[in-house]
Amino acid sequence: MRCIFFMILIAVFCFNTNIFAQDETMTNNDVVSLVKAGLSTSIIVNKIRTSKTNFDLSTDSLIALKQAGVTDDVVGAMLEAKTGKTIASTTVGGATEARPVGDLNDPRTPHDFGIYLYEEEGGTRKMSQLVPNVSAQNRTGGLFTSSLTYGIGKVKIKANLPGTAAKLQLKSARPVFYFYLDTKSGGLNTSSGVPSTPNEFALVRFNVRSDNREVTIGKANAFGAKGGLSDEYVVQFDVEDLGSGVFKISPKADLKNGEYGFYLINSGNSNASNAIGSKFFDFGIKLIP
Repeated sequence: MRCIFFMILIAVFCFNTNIFAQDETMTNNDVVSLVKAGLSTSIIVNKIRTSKTNFDLSTDSLIALKQAGVTDDVVGAMLEAKTGKTIASTTVGGATEARPVGDLNDPRTPHDFGIYLYEEEGGTRKMSQLVPNVSAQNRTGGLFTSSLTYGIGKVKIKANLPGTAAKLQLKSARPVFYFYLDTKSGGLNTSSGVPSTPNEFALVRFNVRSDNREVTIGKANAFGAKGGLSDEYVVQFDVEDLGSGVFKISPKADLKNGEYGFYLINSGNSNASNAIGSKFFDFGIKLIP
C-alpha cells in the first residue's frame, strides 16, 4: 500500500509539473535573464520557438533589450514569435540586421534590387528574377564605299549575346515585370551602381542569327559616331510607379514570337564604337499556336 501511495504522489507531482511548464509564458525579462546567465544564442532562440511568449517589442523595449546585451538573432526570434512571420538576416553597410519577410511571390513584398517576371496562373502567383546577360563581343555591319562620303558609308555597331534563344521562354504575349530600383541613392547620386528609374532601360527585340542574337546600339559615318538604338529594335512599354522604387512594367502592345531583353543603356563599355559590356535582361516569347 505504501508503494502505491508513493507512486500516486509521484504521478501527481509530474502531472502538476507538466501543467506548470505548459503554463509558463516567456517575457522580455526571461530573455534578459537567460542572456545574463550566459546561455548561447541558439539555446535561447530554441527556447523562444518552443515556448508560449508574451513579448513587449515597443521601441523603448527594443532599446532596453539591446542595452541588456540581447543579440539581434534573439530579437529576431522574439519578433517571429510576436508577429508569426519569418525573419531573415540582411547585410546593410557591413552590419547584419533582421527584416520581416513576407510572400516573395507578392510584388508588394520587399525584394532585392533587380528585374522580376510576374506570373499568375490558377490563383497561384510566381515571381522570378531575371539574370543579366552581358555582350562579350561586338560586330560591325553596313560598311560600304561611296564617292559622296569620301569612301566611307554608314557603319552599325551591334551587341551580340551568345545563343539563339534566352533560357527564359514565356508563353504570354503581354508579360508583366516588376523593377526594384534604388530611387534613394540613385538619380544624381549613383554611388550604389543601381539604376533609379526605368528610363535607364530600353526594351529591345533581337535579330536572331545562326549562332547568336544581336541588336544595333550605335552608328558611325564619315562625319562622326553616335550611340542609340535603331527604332526597328525598340519595343515601347508602359510604366506604373508603385512607390518606394517599385515599378510595374508591361509592353504597350502584344509581343510576337521572338527574342527580347531589357537593355541597360550605357551599361559596361557600351558606346558608339564598342558594344562589349552591354547588359541585357533577356527573355524569349514562344506563344502556343
